[in-house]
Amino acid sequence: MRSSGFTLSTVYPNFFSNQIVAAPELLNYQKIKPDSTFKDTISSLMIDDPQHPPLYFLLARGWMSIFGSSITASRFLPALLSLFALPLMYGLALELFGSHFTALLATAFLSLSPIDILYAQTARQYSLLTVFMIGSSYLLLKSIRLNSWLFWGFYSLACTLGLYTHPLFGLTMIAHGAYIVLLSTSSQFNKNTPRLVIKYLIALTITLILFSPWINILVSNFQSAINTTNWTKTPITSGDLIKYWILSFTSLFIDIDFGFNNPWTYLLRLPFGMLIIVALYQVCERTPRMTRQFILTSILVPFVILVLPDLLMGGRRSSITRYLIVCFPGIQLAVTYLFAIHINSGRFSFVDGVHLWRGMLALCLTASLISCSLSADSQTWWSKHISYWNPEIARLVNTVNSPYVVTDQGDNYINFGEIISLSHLLDNDVKFILMSEQPKLSLIPQDSTIFVFKPSVSLQEALQQKGYQLNSLHQQGNLWKLSR
Repeated sequence: MRSSGFTLSTVYPNFFSNQIVAAPELLNYQKIKPDSTFKDTISSLMIDDPQHPPLYFLLARGWMSIFGSSITASRFLPALLSLFALPLMYGLALELFGSHFTALLATAFLSLSPIDILYAQTARQYSLLTVFMIGSSYLLLKSIRLNSWLFWGFYSLACTLGLYTHPLFGLTMIAHGAYIVLLSTSSQFNKNTPRLVIKYLIALTITLILFSPWINILVSNFQSAINTTNWTKTPITSGDLIKYWILSFTSLFIDIDFGFNNPWTYLLRLPFGMLIIVALYQVCERTPRMTRQFILTSILVPFVILVLPDLLMGGRRSSITRYLIVCFPGIQLAVTYLFAIHINSGRFSFVDGVHLWRGMLALCLTASLISCSLSADSQTWWSKHISYWNPEIARLVNTVNSPYVVTDQGDNYINFGEIISLSHLLDNDVKFILMSEQPKLSLIPQDSTIFVFKPSVSLQEALQQKGYQLNSLHQQGNLWKLSR
């Protein structure tokens, strides 16, 4: 809807307005709004989602105007954009390790990464974010090595485009800043430190100046950003938080889902978690200081920034895989280095020889291929978070002929997107009863099967006061069946 030019301020009064709407009609909100322009797309983001800068959505709107708004067309754009990350990963690994074999291996890991492929098929900006994360890192290392104003200019441009893609790119920039600070303390760079720091600060200043128009928009509409991201403050147990960390980081190499609470989901990932730990240890022990500091800052700085608020104030920010995406390239580079040094070691030991590590690499890549094939055939995946249960909800609703689904905007103001998402999976005979803040309960027919989907507390109370009973059908998906 963001790319289509609709704004919630115009949609909501007509959407949650005590009306009955067939599920297929709701999909019109994912088509370009008639008589709208690119300016309307920017305006909708400014008003409703200032935490989402406009670059990807402008690209998506242009794409929709040429190829339409079908699911296939919408997903093809991020898939196409994701391809730009591959040569950039090659360049980044080559800058770090100086080995063509290692660079090719890093590119292979990225190209077969289950989670990266998953986001490359998702009609959102995360594949483009990956491009700018990797690209800006490559340009930073290139700028430091060549000490060239031209490459510092390219770095500043990449950072600007990264920020206009997603604010999470700011975590990558903070990691880069931490790397520059550490680098400036290196005795190897004492003579060049002033010029290096000055050029970096100039590039950073230019980036912030170019991004300042959207910073102003974000500050002016800060409350709107808070309202639409409040769900990230929802409490989560420490056990579930750790589970999501395991799922997120190991999904770079394996992503076979037996269910969130199924022990096999985590037992199967245990070797890959250990692989990451060993890789980071090897990076710390065997790489030059510059390489070690770059990889560690690119992983730890964003992760700590996301984790600390969850640990200190509660919430689920660090459980959201798409937020942790800023840490992923560093982990892929570390694991790449681990395999590369052992495969190129020339040792033929049974315990730690070339053949053993080649076999482990083959197993790792095979696990990635299997994971990609499984997720491609699945309607949902653990990374969906809020929408994870929608396919099951749709199956329950579709078992009934001509049912009605009662809902409202919900307590977290996220139901609009959830309803649109669910509509893709529902039969054409399903109808929604979209209630306003003063629900008109007389709209509910007495001779049909009635479901209630993610109701707000006030809607639940209103239904109960009218003598309705809410019988839970799917607790995780917040689906109820209405009866009297």
